[in-house]
Amino acid sequence: MAFDAVVVGAGPAGAWAAYRLANGGARVAIIDDSHPREKPCGGGITGRALELVAPALSRDRFSGVDIRSATFGYGARQTQVTLARAGLLTVAARRDFDSALLGAATAAGATHIRARARRVERTLTGWTISTGETDVEGLWLFGADGANSFVRRTVHRPFTRSELSIATGYFVRGRTSTDVAIDFEDAPAGYLWSFPRPDHLAVGICAQADEATPGPLQSRVESWIAGRVPGTNRLERYSWPIPSLSDDAVTSELPAGDRWMLLGDAAGLVDPITREGIYFALRSGDDAAESLLGGESPGPRYTQRVRDGIHDELRRAARFKARFYRAPFMNLLVTALDRSARIRDVMADLVGGRQSYRGLKRRLVGTLEWRLMWDVLGPDALCPTTSPDSHRGRAPATAGSSRRR
Repeated sequence: MAFDAVVVGAGPAGAWAAYRLANGGARVAIIDDSHPREKPCGGGITGRALELVAPALSRDRFSGVDIRSATFGYGARQTQVTLARAGLLTVAARRDFDSALLGAATAAGATHIRARARRVERTLTGWTISTGETDVEGLWLFGADGANSFVRRTVHRPFTRSELSIATGYFVRGRTSTDVAIDFEDAPAGYLWSFPRPDHLAVGICAQADEATPGPLQSRVESWIAGRVPGTNRLERYSWPIPSLSDDAVTSELPAGDRWMLLGDAAGLVDPITREGIYFALRSGDDAAESLLGGESPGPRYTQRVRDGIHDELRRAARFKARFYRAPFMNLLVTALDRSARIRDVMADLVGGRQSYRGLKRRLVGTLEWRLMWDVLGPDALCPTTSPDSHRGRAPATAGSSRRR
């Protein structure tokens, strides 16, 4: 049987695309011999990601920790942000979350072929994907097989080293909490995280692959664990590449071509600042399925959806990243979080995916923390003709100002 679409990769992007396609009446196969399995990542699932999959996947379908607060640090400075709104961020073991998504896809009618795609060939009407034991034919090919995507290398090009981040760290067994910890780093630029899962912590660090190597990064994580989680000896090391594209790289990306589409990490759809990719993986699966189910020109339709939506967000993040991972900015950011409840509210919404990079500067300025925003974001945080002392004739608010509420 020839399928309408063959999805290579059963992570969030592939499984959600398969669910949406099967639920829409398409014949779809998922080729993957590794899922569901544990993946070396934080496992943070934002509120907007959960809302996206809510039609097929309720929160009680997988185990996870609902995060109550996030602690941000740089150097010796630490400050905590309370996530007052329920469901802003959940941390799950990827085996559980991915299994639930894949189960929803197969329940909707998708065929899961437990094998590895070893060869991809064009045919007159579509594609033949060979697993070594069987050939699977499809009209469309969806590459959802991660940063080292076999499909991407076949139909497009691999990522360069400068377009990847290294994520490495440890699963700390037997420890958990309801707090996420994030420590910013400037040498190399990146951050260290501790994300609590139901029965362990996922502790790691990330940095651009052309600026760091795994060994020193792992040593940094080991030092953090020794200082924060004393007495721990049940550690499982992990490393994983994560796409982390510049503004120019995002602009030049090609999400789709002649009867093929790239989804999730395989398309480089990861926030270059936070390296969060689960929401963008799910969003791309949604966009790909809707484009194919929509009729004519699914490839151009998907490309336009990605460029107008996800790429717009990632380009803004990439431009912001150049300023973000600098010592003065990170120090002032932690200071701002410590001093301003309104800025903590903005950060809480960023953590939960409620606040996008579009409109972020406007919202920060709207906190009325004029002096603080001038310090943190610089002159262009305000209107070009506005000075920090002259906004609408008012004096700048300071840390102790009554405007801070």
